Amino acid sequence: MRPLVMPFLTALFKLLFTYECEGEELLPQGGGVVAANHPSYLDPILLSLEVKRPIRFMAWDAMFRVPLVGALMRAFGAFPVDVRPGQGREAYARAKALLEEGELVGIFPEGKRSRTGWMEESLREGAARLSWETGAPLVPATITGAFRAWPHYQSLPRPARVRVRFHEPIDPAAYRARPEEEALPAMLAELRRRVEKSLLPGVKADLRKQVLHRMPAPWPHTYEVVPIVAAATLVFWRTQSFQAVLPAYIYLAYLFLDRFLVPPSWLAKVLRQSALPLFAFAFLPIVLSALGLPELVAVEALWAIVLGGLFPYLYERGSVALGACQGLVLAMAVELAALHLAPGPAGAHMALPAFLAAYAWERRTVFFNYTVPVLAAYAVVAGLMIDASPRLLIHALAGMVAWALMALMPRRRATASETPPETGLGLHLQ
Repeated sequence: MRPLVMPFLTALFKLLFTYECEGEELLPQGGGVVAANHPSYLDPILLSLEVKRPIRFMAWDAMFRVPLVGALMRAFGAFPVDVRPGQGREAYARAKALLEEGELVGIFPEGKRSRTGWMEESLREGAARLSWETGAPLVPATITGAFRAWPHYQSLPRPARVRVRFHEPIDPAAYRARPEEEALPAMLAELRRRVEKSLLPGVKADLRKQVLHRMPAPWPHTYEVVPIVAAATLVFWRTQSFQAVLPAYIYLAYLFLDRFLVPPSWLAKVLRQSALPLFAFAFLPIVLSALGLPELVAVEALWAIVLGGLFPYLYERGSVALGACQGLVLAMAVELAALHLAPGPAGAHMALPAFLAAYAWERRTVFFNYTVPVLAAYAVVAGLMIDASPRLLIHALAGMVAWALMALMPRRRATASETPPETGLGLHLQ
C-alpha cells in the first residue's frame, strides 16, 4: 500500500505545504533510529515522504483504534506503544528487533506533540537507549513549519512552508564506553543541539506570526484607498450614478469594519491583503462600461487564472505578497490606458497574466517553475483565441510596464528595531 499512496501524498503535501526535504541521503543503509521534534500530527508522514525505505514509527496505541487512521498507520509500518508509565516494554523490544533486522525506527523523544513549537524541555531516553544498546546510528531530524501548518489547538491544517532536514547521524560508539547514566543524557543533549540549530529560527518566526495575527487590523493604507477612490470618481463623473459606485463604498466600509469589528486572525489578515486586487478586478467591468471600452469576455477563465496566480503568495513574505497585490492593481490601470490605444476584448487576458508571470519570475516565488510557464501560456493562448491581432502586443506591453514599475519601486527594508515582515498574503507591517 505504501508505494501506491506515497506519490499521491508527496504531491498533496508539496501543494498544501510547499514541502521540502534535505539530508535524506544521510540515513544509514542498515538499521538506524530517526529522532525528530514533534510539532504536529503530520510528522510521521513528513519524515517519510522523501525516504525510499519505510520508517517504522512507534505510535500511540489509541491512534490504531481510529477507523481508517489505524489501517493507514499499519500500512506504513507503524506499531503501537502503550504510553502509560512502565507499559512500553513490548514496543521497545519490537523496536530493538527491527533495528537488529536493519530497519529504520522512528521515535519522537518528546513523547507528545509540542505545545509551543519549541522542543520540550524534558526528552525521553527511548531513542538514545535504543541506539546505545544496539549500536545503530541515532539520526536527528528537524521539522520546521509544521507547527504553523497544524498546531495542537487547530482543528484543520492551513498552508505553510514545511521543511524536513535530516542531520549527520550520531555514532553511539563514542558513548558506549561511558556509563549509561552519563551516555544517554549526553546523546540526548547532542540530539537536541543538532535539531534546535535549524529549528529555533523557524520557531521564533512562527511565534512572531502568532503575535502578529492577534494584532488589530491596521488603518486603511493609502495604497488600499487611493486606487478605488480614483476609479469610483471616474465612474461617477462619467455616469452620474450612485448605484454604479456603491461597490466602492462597500469596499471602503469593509476596510474600516476590518479595523474595528473583525476579530484578528490569520484568515482575516489573508482577506484584508487580498481584498484590494480582488475588488479592483471585480470593479473593472463597471469601469470599462463607464469609459465605453470593450467589456471583458470569458470572465470565469480570467478569474481562475488570476486567483491561481495569486495562490502562491499565501506562502510568501508579506512584502512579496503585497507587491503582487499592488502590482496587479497597477497592471489593471495600465491596461485601461492600453485599451484606449488598442481596444480589444482580449486585453486583460494578456496583460494581467503577463504581469503575474513576470513578477513571479523576478521574485522566484513559490512554485514559480510551474506558475510562470502556465501564466505565460495562458496569456498567449487565450489572447490568440479571443482576438488574434497585432494589438495584443500593446496589451502584453501593458503587463510588462506594470512589472517594470514595480521592479523600479524602492523596496522598503526593515530596520533593526522593526519586526520582520510576516509570511503569507495576510500581513504587511508598516
